[in-house]
Amino acid sequence: MLNRIWRLINVPDFPSESPADAEWTRRARLISRFGLLGSVFGVAYAMFYMLIGHKWGALIIVVCSSCFGATSLMMRRKESVDPAGHFLTLVLTFGFTALCFVEGGLRGHAIAWLVSIPLFALLMLGQKAAKLWSVIAFLAAGVVVALDVVGVQLPVMYDAKWNSIVSAAGYLGLIVFMFILGLIFETSRTQAFAKMQGALAELAAANERLVHLNNEKNEFLGIAAHDLKNPLTVIVGCAEMIGMANSQGQIDKLVASISSAATRMRTLITDLLDVNAIEEGTFTSHIGPCDIGALVERSAENNQPAATRKSIAIRIGASENVWAKADAAATLQILDNLLSNALKYSPPNTTVHVHTLPERDSILVSVRDEGPGINEADQKKLFQKFTRLSARPTGGESSTGLGLAIVKRLAEAMSGGIQCYSAPGGGSTFTLRLPTCPAPPPVLAPATWSRHPALESQVN
Repeated sequence: MLNRIWRLINVPDFPSESPADAEWTRRARLISRFGLLGSVFGVAYAMFYMLIGHKWGALIIVVCSSCFGATSLMMRRKESVDPAGHFLTLVLTFGFTALCFVEGGLRGHAIAWLVSIPLFALLMLGQKAAKLWSVIAFLAAGVVVALDVVGVQLPVMYDAKWNSIVSAAGYLGLIVFMFILGLIFETSRTQAFAKMQGALAELAAANERLVHLNNEKNEFLGIAAHDLKNPLTVIVGCAEMIGMANSQGQIDKLVASISSAATRMRTLITDLLDVNAIEEGTFTSHIGPCDIGALVERSAENNQPAATRKSIAIRIGASENVWAKADAAATLQILDNLLSNALKYSPPNTTVHVHTLPERDSILVSVRDEGPGINEADQKKLFQKFTRLSARPTGGESSTGLGLAIVKRLAEAMSGGIQCYSAPGGGSTFTLRLPTCPAPPPVLAPATWSRHPALESQVN
């Protein structure tokens, strides 16, 4: 309810010199709202005093209320909360002291407002400033008390018949004012605490990301030390042995080993560059109509040598005229990766099945193998970078742990997705989902002109 009142009255903005300082913001908001609260109470009391003929009291309150309203303007101009807080406390001290001198001193209610000055200063300015204003308020109240002690009766500048009502209005108003002030303080404190909790949560999340990145860095260094060092060792060793080879057959075998090792290194480096480009947002896709059937056939051709080496059959069940809205090169890379993984983890003399299925708004491409399957623990980390599964390739093939992470990111970059369905001992099925796209119109070949045989004979 209180916040709704602030919005309706349009509390002036306070300066934003240091938006990251939650305490600074809390105090600025507290002073601004305190000034508004003082202005609202001042208007009410000034009207009441005018009705009972208490002109001096109304004048003092009008002057103080005007100063209250200028507090936020001062904060904006000075770009600091301390001058505004001190000014507001000074106005309160002056106002309540002046009211004591026109409302009978200790016999009036203004002395109760005066003794609350240290609390106002503590809430708005902090402990150090509150000590100073406690001394000032003590001295101001001490003057009023001393005058009464020595027998000086301060005047009551309104009709005595209103004395009970004025006192009641003063004391009851003080109760309401202190309650609202406490509510403002608690609201500001709660908001500041919530922001601090949010900042701590963000910091914790950032620390978790840093830990994750550090783990990935360690994984990368491990791969660089193992998966790059081993192929380099093969390349260097085979290169040294070429000079000692006695036959062309031995040379061909060494060259094949060098080529295989270099290919492994190139695949790893390509995967690292791909995943880095995707995560940094530098991956550029060229979305357009893609013939999924043709891409499936091409991917099967690309992976046929690996399938032949392990005596694995690739069976394709593709629907006709299936088109997706995707990047052809990225889609082919996804299919190559899925087929390569299926062959890698399938035992010899099995079959890998590739199917395409059109749906209402998407195209599905599933790659199913007859391998050992993936357990539940591995499925939870399946599409993370540098993931090494408990299942191992059946032909000694290498695995960087990046392929499926790249597949997931590429699919999502094309507004698609990738899912895995697997159970230990039951093989694995990876399903790629891409947005559907109508087939483009056929491209007509340019017309060619030729003479009719009959006309040709007439010409001759």
